[in-house]
Amino acid sequence: MTPTPLPARFLTALGVAALAAAAPSQQLLEDRLKALEAENRALAAKLEALSAESAGHSAAFEALASDLESLQLGDVLPDLGEGRYGLGPAASKVYGVQQGLSIGGYGEFLYEDQQGGRDRLDALRAILYFGYKFDDRWVLNTEIEIEHGSTSKSSGTTDSGGDVSFEFGYLDYLAGDALNARAGMVLIPVGFVNELHEPITFLGAQRPEVEKRIMPTTWRAPGAGVFGGFGGFSYRTYAVTALEGSRFDEDGLRSGRQKGNRTAAEDFAWTGRIDWTDTPGLVVGASFYWGDTGQDGIDASGLPVPDMNTTIVDLHVDWKSGPLWLRGLFATAWVDDTSRRNAVTPNATVASRQDGFYVEGGYDVMSFLAPESGHALYPFVRYEEVDTQAQVAPGSVRVVGKSDAIWTFGAHWRPIPQVVVKAEFQDFDDGQDRFDLLLGYIF
Repeated sequence: MTPTPLPARFLTALGVAALAAAAPSQQLLEDRLKALEAENRALAAKLEALSAESAGHSAAFEALASDLESLQLGDVLPDLGEGRYGLGPAASKVYGVQQGLSIGGYGEFLYEDQQGGRDRLDALRAILYFGYKFDDRWVLNTEIEIEHGSTSKSSGTTDSGGDVSFEFGYLDYLAGDALNARAGMVLIPVGFVNELHEPITFLGAQRPEVEKRIMPTTWRAPGAGVFGGFGGFSYRTYAVTALEGSRFDEDGLRSGRQKGNRTAAEDFAWTGRIDWTDTPGLVVGASFYWGDTGQDGIDASGLPVPDMNTTIVDLHVDWKSGPLWLRGLFATAWVDDTSRRNAVTPNATVASRQDGFYVEGGYDVMSFLAPESGHALYPFVRYEEVDTQAQVAPGSVRVVGKSDAIWTFGAHWRPIPQVVVKAEFQDFDDGQDRFDLLLGYIF
C-alpha cells in the first residue's frame, strides 16, 4: 500500500475541520434569519396600526376642515344673485343660502348742485341686510338703514340730521311657489322703487318724483300677508297699519307714513300688486293701496279726524331687451273727507286727487363700443309730471306751485356689476333745476 503524501492528508484534515467549524455558523444564520422575520412581522403590525391611526386622524382633520369651511365668511356673505319676491339682489341674498346667516347691503353718496340753493355732499344711505335661514321653510330678512351719515342733527346746520331706521324686518314661511306667508315690517308693494331701491335697480341718481310724492317711497308698515306666483304671474298682498291722514299736506301723502314707530293701529289698509313676469326681461302689472287713514285722531280744532279713506293705484311696465332699458309708470291717489280737514288747516290743503306719471329709457352703449369690457353705460332720459293738487274738494283752496313737469338727462355707469356712478341734470318747470352725482354700491 503506497502511503498518501503528507500534503493530501493535511488538506483532507483541513477540509473536515472547516466543515466542522462551518456547521455552527450556518445554524446561527438560520436562527438570525428567523429572528429578522419575526421582527419584520412585528414591524409590519406596527405599521398597519400606525396607518389605521393615521386614517383616523385624517378623517378627524377632514371633519374639522368641513366644520371650518361651514364657518367661512363666504357663506355669510354669499355671492349676489337675482332679486326674489320683489326685492333687489342684495336684499334677496338670504334666500340663496343653504342655512344660517347671510349679510348684504348697499350704500349711496350724493352730490347735489341745486340752482338757488346750497350745494350739498351727502352720505345719503348706508344699508345692511341681515338674514337668517332657519331651514327650507322659515326665513328671517331685515334691513337696517343709516341716513345722512349720522343719527343726530349736526350742530350749526339748518339741515335735518341723520336717522337709523328699521326699514323692513319680516318672517317668511315658504310653503311653495304659489302660496307663501309673510309677517312683520313689510315694504308696501307699490310702484317700482319702493321695493327695488338698490342703486343698480333704477337708472337715475335720485328716485323719480312721482314715486316719492304719490307712492310715497320708501314706505313700510307692520303687517302680514301672502305672496307667490301662478301661471306666469307673481303677486304680493298684505294687511298693514294705515297711513295717518292727519299728517297729509299740500305736498301729498308722504308725511303720513308711520314707519313702525309706535304706529297708530286704529285703521288698517289692504295693499297688493300683481305682475306678469313670464316673458324674459318684461315686468308689467298694477299695484294698489286702500284703507281709512283717520286713525281716530284729533285735529287742530279738537274734533275727531274724519275717516279720510285713501286709495292709491299704479300701472307700471319695465322692459329690458339686450342693451335697451325702458320703464313707465302712472299713479293716482284719492283721499275722501278732506273738506273739514282743509277747513281746519287751510294753508296745507290735502287734495282729493293726486296724479303723476313718468316714462324713461336708457341704452347700454358699451354693448357695441366695448362689449368685452364688462362695463355698462346707459345714457338715459326721463320725463315725468306730478301734481299733488290735481283736484281739491269743494270749499278747499288749491295750493299753487304743486304741479311740475321734469325732464331728466343722465348717464348710469357700472364698471363692475356691484358699483355704479350716476350723473344727471333735472330741469323742473316750476321747481329748482338740479345737477346730481351719485356713487353707489351693493354687496
